[in-house]
Amino acid sequence: MRRKEFVDDEIALAFSTDAMLAIVIITVILGISADAMDIASYRLQDYSSRFSLERITTDAADILIKTPGSPEDWDQCYFCSYMTPGLAKINPTTGTTIPNTISFEKVTMLKNRYSELVCGRIIPSGANSSMIIYPINSTLNPIIIRDDVMKSDVSEIAVSNRTVLCDFMFTTVVIAMNTHGNPSNPTENGSQGEVCPHINFTGNLKHQQPDINGGGKPGWVCHHFKITQENLNSTDFYVITDPSPLKDSSARWIIDRTENITDDKQRFSSTPVIVNDKLSQVLGADNQAILWFHVFTSGNPQKLYDAYIVGVPKGSLIEQVRLEYLNPQPCFFVLKVCF
Repeated sequence: MRRKEFVDDEIALAFSTDAMLAIVIITVILGISADAMDIASYRLQDYSSRFSLERITTDAADILIKTPGSPEDWDQCYFCSYMTPGLAKINPTTGTTIPNTISFEKVTMLKNRYSELVCGRIIPSGANSSMIIYPINSTLNPIIIRDDVMKSDVSEIAVSNRTVLCDFMFTTVVIAMNTHGNPSNPTENGSQGEVCPHINFTGNLKHQQPDINGGGKPGWVCHHFKITQENLNSTDFYVITDPSPLKDSSARWIIDRTENITDDKQRFSSTPVIVNDKLSQVLGADNQAILWFHVFTSGNPQKLYDAYIVGVPKGSLIEQVRLEYLNPQPCFFVLKVCF
């Protein structure tokens, strides 16, 4: 009898041990599974957060680069009840968006009203953001629209980098002329100029056009342009050349008008030459007039150049009058967003 009880005890003990071992194993499995679920949950949450941040940044960049905003003239609308900023330029003739080209005027306005127009509208409130335009031309300084200091403990930063064309100055090209004209072939080598009002006493033109064939023949390229007193009050006008300095030592320019023709030739300079006083003198007491820009060249094919009269906002530094600012520059538009 005692033997049987002992055997029964052994069976019961073995069963208890097996059951406890099974419970331990199940507990370990459940613990591992729970950890795996937590890891998967965290990873899913991180992925969702990362995807959401990247989506926000991409959508914001699309709105800014691909659209002119709403309304399209939002940069001139100070009292609109609601507006969405966009930087894309509009073709004034067709009214369509110019692909991958952004407006310097809108960039400037966005810089001045960034918190009002961006935060809480195209980028969530509370997010840090950085928006900088880096010109490919390393001689030009970046345009910093916004540069919030990113927190050192931020683990996720979404970046959108787009290639665009951007102006770097409120520069108006009043007149652009080249000395590449060839009277023997009006379709070759660019501008031919216009019929100049400079006529001598025999009725012949004094400003004959240059001919770059056969070693080059010196001459003048002349064009008219309009100027008003209002222009002179709001704008500084400069004469600049490309290249600068010139190889042609005989190069000269004249600004006059048909009613007051002059032979007062001026040398070009290696730096921009401000001509407001000259324009004011030629304009005289009139509120507006048609003026003429006359450019002389030796006609030497190796010494040809382009000449410009450009306008910049009144009081601009001479360092801001640059050839690179005459046309939009290729740039990288970089938007960074983090929480």
